[in-house]
Amino acid sequence: MKAKEVNENLIGKYCHISGDLENGFFEGKPYICHESITRVITRITATHIICECGRKFLKNKNLEIIER
Repeated sequence: MKAKEVNENLIGKYCHISGDLENGFFEGKPYICHESITRVITRITATHIICECGRKFLKNKNLEIIER
């Protein structure tokens, strides 16, 4: 599933998520890295997918979600 296809039905489901992760700040700018994890999605906003562990994946062309 790509970023355009993400919808509210994924909230509470266990998914494999791969994409760009907003991981704190470096020199006053958001630090972006690429990560791949399997977690429950707790929240979906216009710009982020937020997991149970608190990680915030950016909704962009690099985002891939596979429902487990």
